[in-house]
Amino acid sequence: MSVRYLDDLPRTADAVVIGGGVVGASTALHLSRAGLECVLLEARPRLCTLTTPVAAGAFRLQFDNLEELELVRESTETFLHFEDATGQRTYPLDVRQRGYLWLTTSDERASEQRDLVAQLHAWGQDDVELLSGDDARSRFPWVGPDVVQARFRAGDGFLDTKALTFGMAAGSGAGVAVATAATGFAVEGGRLRAVLTPAGEIACGAAVIATGPMSSPVARLAGLDLPIVTV
Repeated sequence: MSVRYLDDLPRTADAVVIGGGVVGASTALHLSRAGLECVLLEARPRLCTLTTPVAAGAFRLQFDNLEELELVRESTETFLHFEDATGQRTYPLDVRQRGYLWLTTSDERASEQRDLVAQLHAWGQDDVELLSGDDARSRFPWVGPDVVQARFRAGDGFLDTKALTFGMAAGSGAGVAVATAATGFAVEGGRLRAVLTPAGEIACGAAVIATGPMSSPVARLAGLDLPIVTV
């Protein structure tokens, strides 16, 4: 299964996703899983060509709040079983679980680190290790002598953000239109009626703005004020 590129825009869709980076592709995949017919618009000539391909592609299960931890747990399951999760084999995900090591050089931060590891274990993330400075240096010889403590999870790692984006876009089955910007929104009675493009309008009841640093100007086309500033 490959990305389903469109030669012509459909007249209607259940939802239109604007933005062909990782967030747009993920949104299209989840909309498809919910049973919605989706169209994915990307203003640039190809998917995944703005901020997504220059992202670090790192993932970790070491957070100080349960909500974020649970979200990334779900994402990690998708990463580790990517082809089954997306139902496609065209874009395998190069997951490299090399571990995520956090170092501290102060007793104060070491105390905070111990509390965090204990909290992670209480939340069921018991594969996060607490290492003394000597243990860290024994396992990672490049760690400096000023390090007093560390935490480490071997299952954390990195992935290919392009493969992630293309795989989710393909798995979504959404029709993808590149070089097709959203130029406006038709809104009647406070409800969305259609998304406007240079190639025509797509009648729909829902649209998702997933354009990263361009989200604010795209939202203004719908009369919305998103307080997002690109630096």
